[in-house]
Amino acid sequence: MVDLTNSVPMPKLTKEANYDNWSLKMKSLFSQETWKVVENGFEESTNNKNWSNVQLKALKEARVKDKATLYIMYQVVDESDLEKIASDKCSKEV
Repeated sequence: MVDLTNSVPMPKLTKEANYDNWSLKMKSLFSQETWKVVENGFEESTNNKNWSNVQLKALKEARVKDKATLYIMYQVVDESDLEKIASDKCSKEV
């Protein structure tokens, strides 16, 4: 997904931008699976010692999707908004 940021123009959200148009573009930019991470959120598990390999793999995949999505979101906001979201821990918070 990070390669996407190099090849596709990223819609910038600015104070003058229409949020509805921007969010529509962002939804189309993210895959359906990635958008689920944004909508549903991602919580880092603190107790996964007894998890199966399948569960650990799913956790890792969700973590990667969330961090990649968070990276893209950082790229599409202006500097003043970046300062507001910098402390958010997952893409849903942003």
